[in-house]
Amino acid sequence: MGLLEEVGGHLVRLRTQAGLDLDAAASATQIPVERLSEAEAGLIALTDDELAVVARAYGVDATEIFGGRVTPFRDYAGGA
Repeated sequence: MGLLEEVGGHLVRLRTQAGLDLDAAASATQIPVERLSEAEAGLIALTDDELAVVARAYGVDATEIFGGRVTPFRDYAGGA
């Protein structure tokens, strides 16, 4: 499993823990539902600004999106 897929799994888990479905998450973050869905599927990387918005909407620290560890954003953004 690559980093994109790993982060995608964390995004799904955090969203469901926040009690949001995909449409509600898109509304809360102002990120298109298609983009969030692709990120959750591990197909694309969200930008650092999008990650910050998602973390706030889900009520978590942004590091939780990376499994609670500090992961260099460039590795994620580069699709590693």
